[in-house]
Amino acid sequence: MSDSITIPGYSANTRVPGIRFALDNSKANSGTAGRRVLIVGQMLANGSATAGAASISAGPSDAVKKYGAGSQCALMVTRYMLLDSQGEVWVLPLADDAASVAAKGSLTVSGTAAASGTLALYFGDVLVPVLVTSGDTAAAVAANIVLAASGITGLAVSLAVDGTTAAKVNVTALNKGAAGNDILLGLNVLGTAAGQATPSGITVTLTQMTGGTQNPTGLSSALSGLGNRVYDLFIHPYTDAASLTAFRQAFDNLTGRWSPDEQIYGHGITAYRGTYGQATAFGLTQNDPHTTIMGISDSPSSPMDWAAEIGARAAMSMRTNPALPITGVAGVLNVLPPTDAGRFIASQRNSLLWDGMSTHTVDDSGTVAIERLITTYQTNAGGQPDDSYLGIETLLTAEVCLQDMQAYLSSQFGGYGLVADGTTIGAGAKFTTAQLIGKAVVARYRWQATQYWVQNADIFARNLVAQNAGGGTVKLLMPYDFANQLWQIAGNCQFVKS
Repeated sequence: MSDSITIPGYSANTRVPGIRFALDNSKANSGTAGRRVLIVGQMLANGSATAGAASISAGPSDAVKKYGAGSQCALMVTRYMLLDSQGEVWVLPLADDAASVAAKGSLTVSGTAAASGTLALYFGDVLVPVLVTSGDTAAAVAANIVLAASGITGLAVSLAVDGTTAAKVNVTALNKGAAGNDILLGLNVLGTAAGQATPSGITVTLTQMTGGTQNPTGLSSALSGLGNRVYDLFIHPYTDAASLTAFRQAFDNLTGRWSPDEQIYGHGITAYRGTYGQATAFGLTQNDPHTTIMGISDSPSSPMDWAAEIGARAAMSMRTNPALPITGVAGVLNVLPPTDAGRFIASQRNSLLWDGMSTHTVDDSGTVAIERLITTYQTNAGGQPDDSYLGIETLLTAEVCLQDMQAYLSSQFGGYGLVADGTTIGAGAKFTTAQLIGKAVVARYRWQATQYWVQNADIFARNLVAQNAGGGTVKLLMPYDFANQLWQIAGNCQFVKS
């Protein structure tokens, strides 16, 4: 049986004497797939990057150069890296569509300042403090607002005094499209407890951003041009039907990144601004196992800020262990909370979780934390309720397990021949059977169980099917049982009196 041993690089017809050893790493691979995220958003015309071409990010300063200060891409990179400075971040920049319209709003000042003070203006959750001096006219305050804003880096908007009304400041989103409608304009957001109050004598009237139309129509082609690089999470600011459809098609289990032919995976994360009723209605229209959408109510922070931070927490949790719940202390965010009136109470959050929307909580200090991240998947192909893809952790764990199993089987059986079950295979021969492959799958599943990704290894071993389908194909039925997350502990407090 000595001829059955395969030695890479060794030629059996050599007559030159010697002792020759080949180094074979096929049984030693213990490497794991690299984890990376992809931020998808719009760039500005003054950025140096090429629209539609993904590249790795070197940090916030690099993002400003590549995509332009105040662009969606630059802002999301900054927000992401404030929470996850160790993750590998890539960016897919999109250009504004020529037919898109930028969202616009305004600030109108009236009166004359009767006292000096500071006007606390917010664009999203970015504070622009404006000095007001006693005696300032409305026009002077408006001019000072524009001047103060020019000194703040990272604003997603531009400001200019209206050409007709000197006391009015026009606000325009830097990036065109519907996403700009979600940039809130705020005044004294933190209230008097934080020392924020409008100086007496003046009034500022806010007209919220509106009129932004058409997010980038080139999203589908940009996603299809990503190649075969694996991105675990796709973080983006879009909730319009066309964009979400593009992501759903890109992730599809049969034809997209999750298909057996592709195996490059990915999960979308974004956020939706709206009331409880609006969020519920929106969630009911969604049904994608590979997208998670957080309802943010009237939080001053923009949906893209929420998406970036949620994505950072999800990526960090995935690197630690994908089966752990992304919630609680591990899910604390830097975004500003919704107003007291806008915060979803427990019954509303429960309803949202039944309607495809993820939820957050706010404690007494105003700190926002992820409560639960779910997918928008709610019904199967037959239109029946289906919770099989409910938790994002299930999808992230599935990705890690399948990547690991693929790498393991490739290292064990790459370059092998396939023979019928029961065939005697000599030591060192690069041949295998479906039965032996099945045993290898069970062995790797048992190892995955030691990582707490999966459970019930004995049941998996009993129910696994490995079939030689002919033509060099082995088909596997792998009854995976992913680890669960602990969501509730319920107890009955049965007290007594003595």
